[in-house]
Amino acid sequence: MRETQTSPSSPDEPVPAPVRLHDILDPDRVLCDVPVRSKKHALDILSEALSSGETPLHKLEVFDCLVSRERLGSTAIGSAVAIPHARLDQLSGLRAAFVRLEEPVAFDAADGKPVRFLFGLLVPPGDEESHLQLLSMIAKMLAQDLFRHALDDAADSEALYDTLVEFDPDPAMKDDAAGRR
Repeated sequence: MRETQTSPSSPDEPVPAPVRLHDILDPDRVLCDVPVRSKKHALDILSEALSSGETPLHKLEVFDCLVSRERLGSTAIGSAVAIPHARLDQLSGLRAAFVRLEEPVAFDAADGKPVRFLFGLLVPPGDEESHLQLLSMIAKMLAQDLFRHALDDAADSEALYDTLVEFDPDPAMKDDAAGRR
């Protein structure tokens, strides 16, 4: 059950609490140094990770949804990062997976660089706000050189998971807030 907070501008209208990665990213869905041959193979591996867990999904359906989304435009955001995402009707909540590839693979990124980090995201229908909020947070995290270096330095899947869930996406804001007290 998702927590809600009330907005100061509309006290009667609850807004979703910020999504936290440890709520949607299972340690078993974090893969380290996976060898792949192509973008399609990388999406296949990501689909397998996203479909696993307590409530398994059909891998082929997940794969088809991710590939369909990629046809609309590459989910590679530059700096060796892609955030493949899709909406899945039978999903009851947000679900994420992370794959660090052994070697980068061409992914049609705007910067022309191959992708090494794949952050997969599945969302249920009607959860637009959480979906956009989460995509924005993930993009901000992965845009930071320091964070990507920490992901590169992680020794195994467990260290990758810890790095992902413990990362503070905006420490500058906390520093600013602390300085104003």
